Amino acid sequence: MYVVNDPDLIREVLRAPKQFARGGPVMDRFRTMFGNGLGVSEGEFHRRQRALIQPAFHHKRIIAYSSLMSDQVASMLGSWRDGQRRAIDREMDELALANVTHVIFADDSGLDYSRFMEATANLLEGLFRRITDTTGLLTRLPTPSNRRYQEAVDYLRGTIDKVISDYRNSGVDHGDLLSMMVMARDDNGQPAMTEKQLHDEVMTFFIGGSNTVSNTLSWALHEIATHPDVEKRLHEEVDEVLAGRPAGHADIESLDYTRRVLTETLRVRTQGLFLSRVTTSDAELGGYRIPAGASVLYSFYALNHNPAIHSDPESFDPDRWLPERARWIPRGAFMPFGVGVHGCIGDQFAWTEMIISLATITAQWRLVSVPGHRPRPKPAITMPLDALPMEVRRRDVAAVSKAV
Repeated sequence: MYVVNDPDLIREVLRAPKQFARGGPVMDRFRTMFGNGLGVSEGEFHRRQRALIQPAFHHKRIIAYSSLMSDQVASMLGSWRDGQRRAIDREMDELALANVTHVIFADDSGLDYSRFMEATANLLEGLFRRITDTTGLLTRLPTPSNRRYQEAVDYLRGTIDKVISDYRNSGVDHGDLLSMMVMARDDNGQPAMTEKQLHDEVMTFFIGGSNTVSNTLSWALHEIATHPDVEKRLHEEVDEVLAGRPAGHADIESLDYTRRVLTETLRVRTQGLFLSRVTTSDAELGGYRIPAGASVLYSFYALNHNPAIHSDPESFDPDRWLPERARWIPRGAFMPFGVGVHGCIGDQFAWTEMIISLATITAQWRLVSVPGHRPRPKPAITMPLDALPMEVRRRDVAAVSKAV
């Protein structure tokens, strides 16, 4: 295995998918769950799938989604009571899942959100164990964790396949992403995607579109609570821009510090420890010869914590993303949503969701860490928290509005 830890060389790898194809130990394990979905597919098939799905993330669609996001976070906050202790990690899971569900399904999908998120967490933990188990022996043992993984796989597949079958049989256009994919036709007028491909794409968007966003929001709220200076500046911005109301798409441009807080969270709490590619032919990278069929490993987490790239990398400093400071960070050293033809198709959706959610929450509530509890990352493909209990305290919105 060849490990690449230089931003320019990683960018070179990502921009040459014909030479460095998706594969290797990480991607091969991904395919056991996501099949040939957009997150792992390659070549002409990937370009075809991306073209079919891209209209769902057009700028006008993002604007429409943003009002749904605003409603979802407002609904969540409506259930909070001053002084309560809330399981913030679970609440962010449910919020992100609700948002991505409204993109995939226009109507009520009938999902059991609690069970779906539990299955998602077990799936990601199980995938991580399978990637790090080089022999494959440990993940075949009849242990409780392996049983939970298989139960999660069976539940997610069964649930999603039923919804796809219902859509296919009804023939109704619900105006959502799944309808768009179900009704897509090839040049011969036949369905552009098989049942299996529809399943792979829905799984990709459910997992990729909810888990990483919810983890980032949870970590951001933890970092805000443990950095009073960051909290103070964030509250000043949301008070000036929102004055206690929910954020909307028109507010995003004005929420510059909010974006920087999230950017720094994505750096410090990188969603994805490592990924891999495989060489399709003999290659040269950085003066080294890499033979065909070799695994190439790279880690955005390592880049984001490299002191040669980011000064004082373990400190949480949103101002490192001010334009005058960020311009000194090497190109390609920070790629939270990837780059090139395989860059995340939903990156603008994710940014919109995270900014609207974080700004709305902090405009109305202050979240305080529970004494004695320090959240830790769980071993998984992404970086979820083990738990994030926090006390929620209502901010004086009337006083803020009067001051503004």
